Amino acid sequence: MIVYRLAAKQYIDDRTGAGAKLFGGRWNPVGLACIYASEHISLALLEKFVHAEHKENMQRIALMHIEIPDTASLVFNTDEKLLKKSWADDISYSQFIGEQVLNDPDVIAFTVPSAIIPLERNVILNPRAAAFDQIKFLKVTDFTTDFRLLSKLIS
Repeated sequence: MIVYRLAAKQYIDDRTGAGAKLFGGRWNPVGLACIYASEHISLALLEKFVHAEHKENMQRIALMHIEIPDTASLVFNTDEKLLKKSWADDISYSQFIGEQVLNDPDVIAFTVPSAIIPLERNVILNPRAAAFDQIKFLKVTDFTTDFRLLSKLIS
């Protein structure tokens, strides 16, 4: 499975999950490292955008292609039907679930529904997993898009 990560150029090569560890995220509490990616480049862009505080956060970004083994025992697919209905509004709930998965050394990644587009999925990589070295970090390219869209959305 190929997934996509958008990040500031200076952080795109991070394989430790340091940023998520420092600040936490929807699926990880502060102190627990992970790397966020998406199944689609467009979803990665929307996820990056929704967290951007300034227009500058959407400039000077890079795109990384990541290959995750299609091994069922290494990747956990969260069943959204088992999540409580208001999971997207309860960050402590989603962080609790993510913490359980990220503490399993056998899981290199897990998929979750996007709060922005619930029919699409984000993929959270577990840098502490025993088999994390099976993940292949492929090419990194400068990310470009029509920034007219972003300039209309971010002041």
